[in-house]
Amino acid sequence: MSTPTPKAAAETEPIHITLPGQSTIHPSTSNGKTNYMYSPTKLPPKQDPLLQFFVNLLMRDGKKASAERYIADMLAYIAKLTNSDPLPVVYEAVELARPILRMQTRKQGGKNMQVPIPLNERQSTRRALKWIIDAGNKRSDRSISRRLAVEILAVVEGNSSVLSRKEEQHKVGMINRANASVRI
Repeated sequence: MSTPTPKAAAETEPIHITLPGQSTIHPSTSNGKTNYMYSPTKLPPKQDPLLQFFVNLLMRDGKKASAERYIADMLAYIAKLTNSDPLPVVYEAVELARPILRMQTRKQGGKNMQVPIPLNERQSTRRALKWIIDAGNKRSDRSISRRLAVEILAVVEGNSSVLSRKEEQHKVGMINRANASVRI
């Protein structure tokens, strides 16, 4: 008798997902397919530091509850489209969009010099989230949640303007790397 392969065992066992601060969420199965039953009430965006950062960047006029609702709806829409846990998708999109440097213009000897400056993790994460929000705002859907979800999925798939913006910034940084020793 042969032992089941890990892949076969994973397909037969139900998947249990535990989110911080909540009990286990069991996906429903119908017709043999796993269907993640996420809703904005089941996903606590307050628990995850990246999502909390996202909420704070998305918030306008102090309306944090609205921003939290947008993020929860975005996560539910990503879960619906991908049929998987949305948090790893968001983390992957932010990781792909994070720049490692920024350019600062410095005037020296009558010339304007572009000086590349490295970013720490928080700065690069903030820049990536802002770029995702800006690119999402340029999309044509009515719902901000859907626009953000589609933009995050586009970043993961590799066909987003956020990635071209990051590549352009890195290219300019490599061209001007000789100016890195210039004092700011």
